[in-house]
Amino acid sequence: MRQYLAQIQGALKTAYSRLGKIPFIFILLAIEVYFFVNGSAHFPNWNASYGQLIMAYIIMTLIFLGFAKTRTTTEIKQPLSKSAFSFVAFFMITWAILMALVQAKILQPATSDPSLFWPMIVLQICVVATSEELMFRGVLLSYLGIFVTAIAFAVWHSWAYQIIWYDLSLTTFNYSALLIAFIMGIILGYVARDKRFGLPACVGLHAAFNLILLGVLTIG
Repeated sequence: MRQYLAQIQGALKTAYSRLGKIPFIFILLAIEVYFFVNGSAHFPNWNASYGQLIMAYIIMTLIFLGFAKTRTTTEIKQPLSKSAFSFVAFFMITWAILMALVQAKILQPATSDPSLFWPMIVLQICVVATSEELMFRGVLLSYLGIFVTAIAFAVWHSWAYQIIWYDLSLTTFNYSALLIAFIMGIILGYVARDKRFGLPACVGLHAAFNLILLGVLTIG
């Protein structure tokens, strides 16, 4: 009987520790698929391009899923409790810093529709920030290094969100947008490389940054 209970306890402990690893990714994939299918039900301006973007995020998550199965180190193996703490800590720190910049009139967020509050929260945290971090800091950083990954991160945003507008002759080019994305890539790269923080911290930082810029979590 004691041996049976010990086996159950071991199975529960294993299931808990794995919640933040591979099985958790399937939850993220389910959320991504949900938005791919039902995005128009939550966002009035949803169009085909958004569906293509969600598909790209699904592919990113699947790539990380295959990559993670071959890894035995780093934060892929860290306990859920540590991952959750890193995420929350960096989310709150980033939010506080950006809100201070907003209050000082240094940063001007966009105007957000209050009816989209929860869909935006879920989309930005569970789809956008997570998928990008899994791909860029979780996979590419291992092969390309911080600097090149930051360049790839900036180029991705130039296509995905059209924050960098240019024509074939490059007569109009938003260098500031490119620079911001690049700097964010550098910061996120160093956070990911720090074993005390890792990918969960990157997702928290990234999500808070996006939600503030979009005007979702601003106050005052």
